[in-house]
Amino acid sequence: MEQNATIEKIRRFLCSKTFMVIQCLIGAAFVIARGMGDIMPLVYGNLVLGAILCFILVICDDLIASLLPFLLICCISIKCYNSFDIYIKLLPLAPVILAVLIFHFVVYRQKLDMGKTWPGAAAVAIAVTFGGLGKISAREYFSGTALFYTFGLGIGMFLMYMLMNTHYHASDKYVLRLKFSFIMMFMGLFCVFMIVHHYILFWPNFISKLSPIYFQWRNNASTILMLSMPFAFYLSIHKYPFLFIGGLEYIAILFTGSRGGALGGTIECALCLIVLVYCDKKNRKKTLITIASIVTVALSIFIVPLMEFFGPVLTRLAGGDSIREGLIRRAVEDFKSNVLFGRGLGYNGNNDVHNPAKFAICWYHSSPFQVIGSFGLVGVAAFGFQLYNRMKVIWSSVTVFNLTLFVSYAGLFMMSLVNPGEFCPIPYGMIATLLFIICDKNNIAPAYLPGGKEEEIKIELT
Repeated sequence: MEQNATIEKIRRFLCSKTFMVIQCLIGAAFVIARGMGDIMPLVYGNLVLGAILCFILVICDDLIASLLPFLLICCISIKCYNSFDIYIKLLPLAPVILAVLIFHFVVYRQKLDMGKTWPGAAAVAIAVTFGGLGKISAREYFSGTALFYTFGLGIGMFLMYMLMNTHYHASDKYVLRLKFSFIMMFMGLFCVFMIVHHYILFWPNFISKLSPIYFQWRNNASTILMLSMPFAFYLSIHKYPFLFIGGLEYIAILFTGSRGGALGGTIECALCLIVLVYCDKKNRKKTLITIASIVTVALSIFIVPLMEFFGPVLTRLAGGDSIREGLIRRAVEDFKSNVLFGRGLGYNGNNDVHNPAKFAICWYHSSPFQVIGSFGLVGVAAFGFQLYNRMKVIWSSVTVFNLTLFVSYAGLFMMSLVNPGEFCPIPYGMIATLLFIICDKNNIAPAYLPGGKEEEIKIELT
């Protein structure tokens, strides 16, 4: 009994906000240690966070405790561009990770729960697996890179869906929607820290130009922040100061210099504020005054400096992108060459337009064109059905939290229009899948659990 009580205390700590902060500080220490040197401190940071993740999987029966260290590893990894040759040396650790995963899912096994969005996930798995049928060569299809992405976005993602849907659930120890929101918010705050740290490192360059600093991982940072930002605004309904964390994450998006982030992030921030003003009646007046004050000051005092500061980003936004335009044209050509199944993920005919990093596929850098180019009409039907399946779960219970999940996914969807986005199985494909699992679990959570159902504010559409 005493031993069980000790384990329960450890589990509560590993799920606590205090431990979330500790994990962020550990990750931040390795980001700072890297400075402007090579990426090895970041690799070591990922190893430490990976060890924490494995420890949690062994000790905790609740999978949600392992989510934040995983997301922090993903955040740090976006600064490790083209590092395949380094990380492949860690392959001997794979059996350890596999053993930990098997231990967790066997010892803490749950009854299989397929959930409500499995049909869409299954349809996409089939479309991805058969992508390129009749056109792609065996050499292309069975290359290591192609197999990783075909499995990761297809059957692997479906298996991941089943595992997550079975092991994520409402709890009698915490409010699921709040726990998940805090995890996503901490991920965003960690990304904000990485951006601030980068600006500090290159402060002389920033001061000399007074415009957003270019850095390779800007689009990934924007995508992570757009996934995270709505949850900070959602938490402000419970504790108002979180509103300013949402605002901070939006500002960080602008400072990435990402064109997709600037446009999509602004739209997403506006959606967040609309939802917040409509739903949070208690703080509505305060929120409107805050928004009006910020907009008034920005337009009346800082409009000229702001235009000059973001001028390079706006110029690039208006100027288009010859590489992306070339990829779109190629996607249409590839679709026409195999209308039913597309060219598949192993197809490398885009190399003349855009040469990807090592162990990356030839993305079209736009999700609609990725679907038609890689999977043809079968892919259009499968991904369309998955989107319908997901939206049905979101809108089956129109609550503030569900709207937050919707806006978060909308952010990822917008970034996926101009980047690989959701076609990166880890983390974006997995996070997208998880958003709708959490939605489904929250919808069906019994009213007697912490938080109940009355905490959600129904949105009347008529």
